[in-house]
Amino acid sequence: MKNKPLSKKDIPESGKQEIHTTNNIERGSEAEDLDKSANTPNSSSSKEDSVGDLKSRIKSMELELVKKESEINFLKDKLTNNQEILLDLIEDKKSLKKQVQDYEMKEMDKTLNNFRDLQRKHHKVEHRLFITKNQLDEARELLDVREKVIIDLEKRGLRDYLMANYPESYVQYQKNLDK
Repeated sequence: MKNKPLSKKDIPESGKQEIHTTNNIERGSEAEDLDKSANTPNSSSSKEDSVGDLKSRIKSMELELVKKESEINFLKDKLTNNQEILLDLIEDKKSLKKQVQDYEMKEMDKTLNNFRDLQRKHHKVEHRLFITKNQLDEARELLDVREKVIIDLEKRGLRDYLMANYPESYVQYQKNLDK
């Protein structure tokens, strides 16, 4: 067991507890070897140094293992947090996308309603224009008739005036007024 490095086979993967147990077993056998060598008259300080080296090496490896486990736990926590953040961002993106779609739909509805209002106003203006044009045409015709009546009345002579003879245009105009 002198200066034999620990291999992966010597370190179980199940956890820290088993490592301590295994190390204690190894320490126990090393202690027995140390005791046996101490009882022999030819004990040397090199064996004590190698046992001390092994113990310090085991302690440093245990510390390194604890560091690595804490680093792994930290990275697992960080990964979990990042996954949660990512899921939150995905949900936020979906929510924002839905809000954008809702906003676009409202804008389209608003534009469509504005278009319909403008169309309605345009039809009202067209209808009013049509009515006004018809009224102007009727007024123009009436003015033309009145103008003709006035001209005919002016051309009437004194004899027609005394006999109360009215021109045909005036008689027609009076008939239209009575209707």
